[in-house]
Amino acid sequence: MSAHRDSARTRIALPLALVILSPLVIFSPIIIANVSAGINGDADNWQQDGWLTTKIATDRLAAGDEFGCYGMVGLSWQANAGDVASSCRSYLEPRIPASRWGDNPVSIYTPTGLNYADHEAISNVGFSVHGDNTGLANTAWHNGSDAPLNTEDWYNLGRRGGSLESVIADLAEVESEAELGGLLNFYWIGRVDEATVRHDRDLLTWLEASDGWSTTWGEAWSYWASQRCYQLAYNDSIESSTYGLSFEFQRSSICVSQDERVWPVPITWMLDLNGTQVERVTSASGNLTEFSGDEKILAPGWWQDGDLLYLTAAPNIPIEVVTTSAVEEFDITGIAENFNNRSFAITIAGHATEDLFLWSKRFDDSDLRFTWLVIPRAAEAQLSWLPIVGVIIFIASVAGTIALVKKDQQGRNPQSLQESVSTFTASSAENDGTDFSESE
Repeated sequence: MSAHRDSARTRIALPLALVILSPLVIFSPIIIANVSAGINGDADNWQQDGWLTTKIATDRLAAGDEFGCYGMVGLSWQANAGDVASSCRSYLEPRIPASRWGDNPVSIYTPTGLNYADHEAISNVGFSVHGDNTGLANTAWHNGSDAPLNTEDWYNLGRRGGSLESVIADLAEVESEAELGGLLNFYWIGRVDEATVRHDRDLLTWLEASDGWSTTWGEAWSYWASQRCYQLAYNDSIESSTYGLSFEFQRSSICVSQDERVWPVPITWMLDLNGTQVERVTSASGNLTEFSGDEKILAPGWWQDGDLLYLTAAPNIPIEVVTTSAVEEFDITGIAENFNNRSFAITIAGHATEDLFLWSKRFDDSDLRFTWLVIPRAAEAQLSWLPIVGVIIFIASVAGTIALVKKDQQGRNPQSLQESVSTFTASSAENDGTDFSESE
């Protein structure tokens, strides 16, 4: 009887052990992953924007848009601004180049309340343009005469344009600011929670038709920074034609070494040709585009307005200006403040761009260029203890079922049990040749 009970216990214990251990083995990766996430905190609790690696992003890049940083989920600007900037850069760089002019991101959103040491830490990560309205004493383009003089001025880019959002946008104020020149910076947020934000169509139409240079944060900064260190090489004769002049805007290795993050953007030079007419402008790669004068997206090219030649040339590329007659005399009068001598510049920053498609889709047909300040989406809240509770409930329910079955077996009719024992004994005696038919 003891052996029989041991065998019965073994038959119960084995399935019970399997029932208990199996879910632990099956669910252990989930449990470990969730517990680990709880230990590590929220720093990795984000989801990437898949649109950054699609044709939507590369098309916007080719058109002249820029990609910069907005922040990083789970990291605090106040705790360590440099870490936030570094993490966001690490998120952005493998997914999309910053600009058609350079891979390295140079533009970043920074909140108010950070000090100069914080901004220096952000700059050391590679970001030169910090915006907007950061609260620092140094400023860039907070009004029409607030032209930046030092690199630190770009740590506090202004927001003269205001918002593109419907109702909030003020077209009359924008028109007034545009008359003062300089750079007008706007901001745009595509969605707030699940609500789609509407843009001001009248403001957008006015900007598209205006005399503004549509640029981006990093492009405008590189245009400005390139003017801080350069050399010119020119001559009043050329080899490819009888008449003309040669010109080269040079940024030497010394200039580049002063700030390697500056993108090699073209700059608009103004040359007074004193009545000489230009036939064409050429470089080693072919003829430069002849502009109409209305272009508002930065590109190499040229156009002539009377005696003045507006020549937009990329650095370190020799150019020949072919003329219809001898160039008796010419003067390089300077650099246009804005590309193509536009009267003011326009930048639009897409704040907190966590979904490029949703943020940009309404501007697919627009000639305006955007600076997309990206940030990964916060992942939906995960409760790390839920899988553990599920396993416990599963084990408890199975164990309870087994206990009920065992109890049911123990509670069977004793007479039935005695009959089973008698049958077993009689069967054994028959096998031994013993007669138990009469008890007396």
